[in-house]
Amino acid sequence: MLISALMLAQAATAATPAPAQGRAPTAKVECRLIQEAGSRIPTRVCRLDKEWELLAKDVQDDLNRSANQRGNPGNTAGK
Repeated sequence: MLISALMLAQAATAATPAPAQGRAPTAKVECRLIQEAGSRIPTRVCRLDKEWELLAKDVQDDLNRSANQRGNPGNTAGK
């Protein structure tokens, strides 16, 4: 029984891929606490750095689109 447990542990270790040598990891996971509207308890959300950047860009695009649809009331210098 002890031998079979050791064999299973060794097989599990062998199945785990080793990190590539000579290459630095390019994807970094960042976790943030997000508090949604109507909730007092923040939720932990983990995403890749690239995903956080894309999300921020999408939010900025939505804000710009919303301002353009309203006629951009903040830009009244030319009127």
